[in-house]
Amino acid sequence: MNSVLNPEAPEFYPHLTSVTQDGYTKVSKTIKLSNHLPAGVSYKIFKTFTDFSIVSCKISNNVVTQSNDIVINELPAVKLKPNDIEYNTEKIIDVNDTILDRVNINIDNVCRVNAPCEQFLQGVKQNQAWSNKPVITKIQVGSTLFIGAKNIPRPQLSFKDPIDNSDSLWVPKISDKPNNIKPLALNILYNEEGEAVGYEHPYKMELDLYQPPAEFISPDPSPPFPPPLEATRFTYVDTEALVDELVSHLETVVELAIDVEHHSYRTYQGITCLIQISTCAGDYIIDALAVREHIHKLNLCFTDPKKIKVFHGAEMDILWLQRDFGVYVVGMFDTHQAARVLSLPGLSLKSLLMRYCSIDADKKYQLADWRIRPLPDELIKYARMDTHYLLYIWRRMKGELLDAVGGQQHLLLSVFELSRQICGATYNKEVIDENSHMAIYLRSKKSFNSKQMAALRLLYRWRDAQARELDESTTYLLPNHMLLALAEALPREVQGLSACCNPMSPFLKQNLVTVHRMLLSCRELPLEPQLYQMPAAVSTMSVPPQLTYKVLDLGHFPDFKEDSINLDQAAVHLDTEPPNQPDIPAFKTPEPGSGSGLNVDAKMFIPPYDRYKQYRSLAQVEEIKEYKEKEAKITAISKGNEYIKTEVLIKLQEAKTLIEKESKKANKKEIEQEAVISVADDGGQTLRKRKISNEKGKKNEPCTEQNTNKTKTDKSKNKNQNKVKNKSEQINVKPFNYKNVNYRKFRDDSEKAHKQPKMKFKKHK
Repeated sequence: MNSVLNPEAPEFYPHLTSVTQDGYTKVSKTIKLSNHLPAGVSYKIFKTFTDFSIVSCKISNNVVTQSNDIVINELPAVKLKPNDIEYNTEKIIDVNDTILDRVNINIDNVCRVNAPCEQFLQGVKQNQAWSNKPVITKIQVGSTLFIGAKNIPRPQLSFKDPIDNSDSLWVPKISDKPNNIKPLALNILYNEEGEAVGYEHPYKMELDLYQPPAEFISPDPSPPFPPPLEATRFTYVDTEALVDELVSHLETVVELAIDVEHHSYRTYQGITCLIQISTCAGDYIIDALAVREHIHKLNLCFTDPKKIKVFHGAEMDILWLQRDFGVYVVGMFDTHQAARVLSLPGLSLKSLLMRYCSIDADKKYQLADWRIRPLPDELIKYARMDTHYLLYIWRRMKGELLDAVGGQQHLLLSVFELSRQICGATYNKEVIDENSHMAIYLRSKKSFNSKQMAALRLLYRWRDAQARELDESTTYLLPNHMLLALAEALPREVQGLSACCNPMSPFLKQNLVTVHRMLLSCRELPLEPQLYQMPAAVSTMSVPPQLTYKVLDLGHFPDFKEDSINLDQAAVHLDTEPPNQPDIPAFKTPEPGSGSGLNVDAKMFIPPYDRYKQYRSLAQVEEIKEYKEKEAKITAISKGNEYIKTEVLIKLQEAKTLIEKESKKANKKEIEQEAVISVADDGGQTLRKRKISNEKGKKNEPCTEQNTNKTKTDKSKNKNQNKVKNKSEQINVKPFNYKNVNYRKFRDDSEKAHKQPKMKFKKHK
């Protein structure tokens, strides 16, 4: 800010400038540091540590106190409370809304947005026609000036070549190949799976054989400083005749500086709006929207290896020239790569202009809308500044690259090699797959469940499909922060969408019902089992340095007693390098193939936590596998595919095999029953007789070893026969009706059966 804006208080603005600049840097630094703090589940884990709890409580109390000092100036009635997150969040939202409303009103008053525009006042006058020129609005925010405009016609509607936003393979637009070594041939490239991934670079052979001419790698005298913009010839190229004139002029020069201005907010793939070229004869700006179909003629000089093309940061410029015009570059020098090789403190063009030209370039128009036609004078001046001094900078940097190594050329040649690799890149369309949404999810550092992830994936793919169809950017239709807010909240009502997305984009207003239905369908999905992974906040923390020896393994040190300790002798042993392997065999590093990871056949010691991790991974795999099977069955039922038929056939086959097995078992049991019954009929009496005879023998005969052995064998036989009888009885058990049973009767009988008779003792006189 400048104090000239408010002459009544000139001492206020310098102080405000320092506060805003210092405050912005501190706030941005605080945000970056806070993003590394644990959140979600990891925060709960860290809260179990006493030191972390004490520090976090102190920080939270300090934040609440400082926030109250700020809030009291805006809403004195609001006072934040410690340890009340919901209440504080609501109050801060209210305060932010109040501040932003006041700022918007002040901006509107300064920019006179609500006042009738001059074009409208001119249009209502008599005998004057309505002006179709765009209404340009300028808003200064800090050091950046936002230039927006209304009533800009979509330039892609007037293009003769249609815009192809489909996911099909991008085909190069080149039809003629000047300065060729190998004739033009569009060869398709395939990956390992045999899928087409793109086309080979048309100038691949020429780039592989390129060597910078000797005049570009030899030292030069100090170059003359270029004249200012006002004293330099300027040409605005917006017709085919001017394009031909420019091409004929470029054939006469050997050095040219090039830059590109691009617009990507109101189109899906992006549009190249301007091409700036500077030579020793002057500055040229090509209106790429007006002469789009004639720019391919620049290949005649852009691919000439005898000419040097100076860019700054040409990674995207090379791709945009290929995509929109079929223009390729051979023989480039990138000043950004040269600054990296020289290890300069600043790599931007603004830093190079200040270092070599002592010019403080104004970069406040870098967010301008380059589709505005006619171009304002300040945008033309900004575009010329990007290339006007670039040839002088290239000469200065070439001298520094040669002087840095004592006149050797390897540093300079390395910059040419890096620039050649940039020229060898080919444009390809953005491919959307099942994991494309993970980029914005990881940047958000949120923790979503399966329902929220399904909503994010569905909204992301739907937004991309709509952007391709309407030829609008995805950020214009539905910004990323709104996409994440909808996926996280999953509102049940339509009003919840407006609460998540405030202010709401025009596209979202038109598709409220569609988005609401998608979110409701995601709410009805089952929750998938989640893998127990380490939280991101914990895994990203710095790991303490690992010890190079085992602390408790001190068996190689001698024993020192307090009585006879020698400090010098102990120091000698401590200074010796500790062993790489411990003395205890169980703690040595296991050799590969000594056992499995789960310690089933392991010969070495495996810590319990390592075994736990192995078993946990196996359990997770089984759980995921079970869930996938259930999900496949549910999808089969919903889709009605052949999965159900195969499942039914498998079940029928299993039932048939069970029936056959049961019939075979029943036949075997019947045969066994008949055999058991016959055996019982023949040998039952003999067994009983043996039993009776044995009992008599016990009373009359003395106990001998033979008798004891006989009794043992007889008991074992009786037990086996009883088991056989019990099995036969179990086979022929009839179903019993348990409805009308007097269970008390069974209980009384059992008690009587288990009662022991009382012993009667006679009194001896």
